[in-house]
Amino acid sequence: MANPTTPQSRSRFRLRYVAAFLALLASAIIGLIASNGDASPSVPDYYASLESRLGYWLLLGNARHCGLYRKGQLSPFPISTALRAMEQKLYTRLELSPGAKVLDAGAGSGYVAIYMAQKGLNVQAIDITPHHVADARRNIKNHKLEDKVSVEYGDYHNLSSFPDESFDGIYTMETFVHADDPVKVLRNFYRLLKPGGALVLHEADFSRNTGTLQDVLRLSHCQNTLEEGGYQELAEKVGFKDFSLEDLTDGVLPMWRLFGVVGYLPYQLFRLLGIQDRFINVMAGVEAWLNWGDGRYISVRVVKP
Repeated sequence: MANPTTPQSRSRFRLRYVAAFLALLASAIIGLIASNGDASPSVPDYYASLESRLGYWLLLGNARHCGLYRKGQLSPFPISTALRAMEQKLYTRLELSPGAKVLDAGAGSGYVAIYMAQKGLNVQAIDITPHHVADARRNIKNHKLEDKVSVEYGDYHNLSSFPDESFDGIYTMETFVHADDPVKVLRNFYRLLKPGGALVLHEADFSRNTGTLQDVLRLSHCQNTLEEGGYQELAEKVGFKDFSLEDLTDGVLPMWRLFGVVGYLPYQLFRLLGIQDRFINVMAGVEAWLNWGDGRYISVRVVKP
């Protein structure tokens, strides 16, 4: 394995992100053709867009979540280390022992489920996006973890196929923001948890609402991103107890700074052409960086009594 601190590795990282910048520019024409310009895309439509697929592949190695960095770290590299650190944070917050059964409610390409399985948990993963399910199954097979992780097409708004009190823990990694009916989703999670089971949500909230923010949330189908205090209110409404919140905002800043820097020039070009809405990930990355402090990245933990 190459040392990420060698000059050769740093050069490869630089070339990779130059390539990402050029690919985003080159995808403009293709994106205009491929996108249907939907003002309120569905979750599968958002993740199936060319811009999303390119961005997640080039910048995150096809993962679907933020990385977590050491306090004071400026460089976002190596990204893989930061991704694993965020997965470790979620695992730690679950407070489960090896052999426990968990529900991954929004598996993406399966990397979080893989990490949980490597820690000894038994994972039932679901996702509403068909190519995510295919990617996750392939990645789990490549890691030889089919006996620890099962991936199915599923929507957390309808979990009737699972019996009551099926899981010791449930988690979302940046997927609860996609909920159309967050109370219904939390009630489903509550039903599925065993007494004493934990629900951990790694999500975002915001303190300042703007028109641009609402455009970003609408175009990425993240309309369930809540104002500060919203997660506690919803969780307690459903019956969860022992609410705790960790603010991880500073820990994800190096990655969002990278998104902002890489996307800044393409975003200005897209704005000039009036097509920024067709490149929502570029828009989200730059606007989040430029307005850092208006929102938070948080880890929420609650328990079913």
